[in-house]
Amino acid sequence: MSSKSARNELRTGSGPVRLALAIAFALGVVGLAVLISTPTDAGAKSDRRIVLGKARQNLEPNCGRDFSRDCVVEGKVTAYQVKRSDAARSFPFSVPWTGKIVAWSVSLARPTKREIDDSGTLRPAQEPFFNDLFGPPSKAGISVLRRVNRNQDGPPQWRMVRRSPVETLNSYFGSTVHFALDRPLNVIPKQVVALTIPTWAPVLWKPRACNFNSISGVLDPSACAQAESNYTWRGSRSQGKCRLGVDPDTGEPNEALDKSRPQTGVDSVRKYGCYYGSNALLYTVTIVGQN
Repeated sequence: MSSKSARNELRTGSGPVRLALAIAFALGVVGLAVLISTPTDAGAKSDRRIVLGKARQNLEPNCGRDFSRDCVVEGKVTAYQVKRSDAARSFPFSVPWTGKIVAWSVSLARPTKREIDDSGTLRPAQEPFFNDLFGPPSKAGISVLRRVNRNQDGPPQWRMVRRSPVETLNSYFGSTVHFALDRPLNVIPKQVVALTIPTWAPVLWKPRACNFNSISGVLDPSACAQAESNYTWRGSRSQGKCRLGVDPDTGEPNEALDKSRPQTGVDSVRKYGCYYGSNALLYTVTIVGQN
């Protein structure tokens, strides 16, 4: 296939991004887990422990050399999983009791670095594409949020009360990496722990049923609709600015992409106006506490 006919759509978790180079990628098997340092004494002396985001199924992030699923990533956003049908808890990232966050993890795809000829189909390089779109390198951290408009209508508003250092992820692509915190983060019940992505991170799972083709549409609309209901998350974007994209002719970002920003300031308040389906953000958070 010529490079012209290979032009299609790159997808973020929040919608298609139409560009001169487009991508429909997916990932194969994730590599070994990586542990960065060890938990502090705060974890070692605790009486109880919980892993937020723990699930019964080991989902693998999209992107990489297995092209059976669309390549999807997320960028320039703070986000938290609202629902995951295979999760151990109904609201997977809500803090259940007073404690300390001692570690967190992300499962990462291994995006391709160069163009690949896949049985006659030209697959553009993934990592350079996302670097151009969101900025290099791949980075993420976690943030502790407290709801400030609990009894009001409309999208939830969250105040950031604490955050972890931001980690560069590129060297861990293709693995699940665990980051232990030198300074554990205090948490109390009903707070939520979100993933903050200043640039981009290949941490999204999306099912093959939701593969999208600009000519034929969604691969399996019925199964994709079920995934839309079973896997949902919220992002720190304004209502009406949820669908990221670029002009297919000029490559200029649309307003949603241009204005998308993660929530990074401690004590800042942000409205989480965008609600997405059929995606799972593959991160976990370890909390310890005493009875």
